[in-house]
Amino acid sequence: MPKRPRKLGNTSYSNVKNNNLTNIILSSFDSLDKSIIKELVRDADFKSAEISSKYKIPLSTVQRRRMKLERSVIKKDYKIDIQGLGVRTANLLIGVGKGGSEDTAGKIIQKHNKNVMSTTLVVGNPQVNLSADVYYKNSTELHNLLEDIKSMPNVNYIEWYEIVRVVEDNRIAIVDALIN
Repeated sequence: MPKRPRKLGNTSYSNVKNNNLTNIILSSFDSLDKSIIKELVRDADFKSAEISSKYKIPLSTVQRRRMKLERSVIKKDYKIDIQGLGVRTANLLIGVGKGGSEDTAGKIIQKHNKNVMSTTLVVGNPQVNLSADVYYKNSTELHNLLEDIKSMPNVNYIEWYEIVRVVEDNRIAIVDALIN
């Protein structure tokens, strides 16, 4: 028997893979879905009861909608205050030749799993096709990481910049633009 499409607000969807919606247009959420998303992006610990009270919607409706949204398009995660731990952060911009960027991304994570948080395939700068978010305690540790990555097969370019601090966080406006 084929699976029935699941409902999210007034929008049905059936192509959910790895907890991500694949074929849904964000602007099709109804106003309650959008309100819940905005509140949770603003404050991930916002209680369903507070949303229910604020929007005058039954608590059970908010809980049901929130659960569906959390299973599909919004994720709650904790972030470590790296600077509070005395660790510095940088972004590496890496050029990999011969079509090996995805393989190199995996090898960087495997070899430097104590320093590399994530690797990302990127486009824009013709010299760069891979980015890595890294953490290090001192300049010597960063230097050693850079030298090791430079020596990897097919790596032909690398530059880096240190992240000093986030000046502004515009997530709320971006979410608002995406769902409206």
